[in-house]
Amino acid sequence: MKSSILHICDYAAAYKGGFINALEFLRKDLQKDKIGQVYLFPYRAHSTRAKEWIEELRRDGATVYIQTDSFVKNISLVKKIVKEHNVKKIFRHFNDLKIDIIIRFFCPKIPVVRFFQCTYTATGLSHRIRTFLYKKDVLVGVSKSVTEKAEKSFPDKEIFTLEHALTLDRLSQVDDFPKTDKISCLAVGYNCKVKGIDLTFDVFKRLREKYDVLLYVVVASHLEKFEEEVRKNFGEKPEWLTILPPTENIGTYYHNTDIILSPSRAEGALPFIVFEAMYCGSLAVVSDIPQQITDKVNTVRYFKSEDVDDYERVLSKAIEDVNKPETQNERQVAKDEIMKNYSMQVWADRFKEYI
Repeated sequence: MKSSILHICDYAAAYKGGFINALEFLRKDLQKDKIGQVYLFPYRAHSTRAKEWIEELRRDGATVYIQTDSFVKNISLVKKIVKEHNVKKIFRHFNDLKIDIIIRFFCPKIPVVRFFQCTYTATGLSHRIRTFLYKKDVLVGVSKSVTEKAEKSFPDKEIFTLEHALTLDRLSQVDDFPKTDKISCLAVGYNCKVKGIDLTFDVFKRLREKYDVLLYVVVASHLEKFEEEVRKNFGEKPEWLTILPPTENIGTYYHNTDIILSPSRAEGALPFIVFEAMYCGSLAVVSDIPQQITDKVNTVRYFKSEDVDDYERVLSKAIEDVNKPETQNERQVAKDEIMKNYSMQVWADRFKEYI
């Protein structure tokens, strides 16, 4: 009987996104080594759009389980999965304290590798419990900033770093999209404060006096709240602002965007959208918060976080550079660096060091 690894993921988003796409690449890559891969997702996946891509995983040959709504039944479920699939190692993604307790006390002999998928903050009793539960685990951050934050929370543990991969092949899947000959910028996120969309609105009020530039914003949820923010800033939605729905074929937006904006005040980890858009040819204007700074892609254009004047300066330069012939070299350098450092195969090879 071949051995397997078990991914326990507290993840039930509407789309697979880069996270699941990376794990699926790994699953197929491990088949060459005759190692199986099993998934366990949270109970809430039954009531979200996650059930659509979970069924897609199953049709593609993946072994997928979903938790029950009972702690006791989940004990039996985890033990069953471990036995039936000869699980030799467990990989934990995101936080789920009840499942962590089950693993610690009912699968004590199975090694656990725990990935911090976003910034971990040590607070209260829950952190003290996790410190005990994680004592024997291997801890891995998905970006340098995530690792540095986790090191402060677990000072007695060595914490490794394995940065996320990008699903580059999916970016070629492009749907119909209205063409424009104007320069366009793209931002993502409904939370205007956290994602810095309010800063972008302030900058565009100035830029529109100098440039005929468009702003696209992808709003995946809480559309009403976002529209309320637009009304607060402009009274009614300006003609240069387009609100876009989420899409699985995100390359549609990237390939029709000149400049990707990530003016966030906070991020859990290095955001996918910046490098995905750059791979598709966008220039990148990004706030210099620690989570977004990288030395692996040297063409990102940074501005001082929350500094509207500096944001305007950097974005204005990017707008002026979009159609310059020499900027094409900048785009190619970015694409080459992203391929070298963030391709699925590079990530999978590094991941396998933990198996």
